[in-house]
Amino acid sequence: MKGQWTSYNLRRTLEMSNCLVALALIFDLVGCAVLQESPSVEIPSSRLSCEKNPEMVDGKLETVSVFETSGTIRKGFERSGSQRQYQSEVIGNLKTETLIKLDVPTYIDYIEVYPASTIPRLVLDTTTEEKSSKWLLSFETVEDKRGKKVIGTQPVRFRIERKMLYLRLTAYALRDSENVRGYSESSIEEMEASLKKMDTSPEAIERARQQWQKQRREGEMQIPLKGAAIREIKFYTR
Repeated sequence: MKGQWTSYNLRRTLEMSNCLVALALIFDLVGCAVLQESPSVEIPSSRLSCEKNPEMVDGKLETVSVFETSGTIRKGFERSGSQRQYQSEVIGNLKTETLIKLDVPTYIDYIEVYPASTIPRLVLDTTTEEKSSKWLLSFETVEDKRGKKVIGTQPVRFRIERKMLYLRLTAYALRDSENVRGYSESSIEEMEASLKKMDTSPEAIERARQQWQKQRREGEMQIPLKGAAIREIKFYTR
């Protein structure tokens, strides 16, 4: 009986020792994982460049940069058969975009956007490729908060979690309701000049001019598009 009791105690001691060894291994692995999960580090602005909107990455929260727009919204009555219907259409492009480049391809954990206005439908895409004939096809979507409407001036974080060289930001323009105007002769000339810059054919420009003259006679309105404003975009890596 005594021998059985001694054998039982020995077995229990071995089981306890195995448990302690297993727990020690688990805590050791967890500790290593915690140590490897290093905190995010902000990338200095000197490593970032933005040709269209340099103030977005100049490292200064007090500076503001605005997306460049190319279009207006036309509002007015249009005849459909025997009736006149009020319609609204975009002339030009409602979307605006800018590109931010890192000095070298770098893993980006997340970015923080510091808005200075509402930003409708903000979309982010990245690529590790340098510009080439297939460059535009190389961009990959960032799913986090894709198409989000940013409201207010508090920073908004977007998870990137990949290596990138270029970040493309696309956002819808705002309607500039403070500068609503009619189709004056000078505004028609401005729109013609914009079409010429886009290498539009003379025939298409003439058709557009006739349409604008018609809209001018009928008292239709133009609402210029206004770019969203951003104070700064910060990049973070691990």
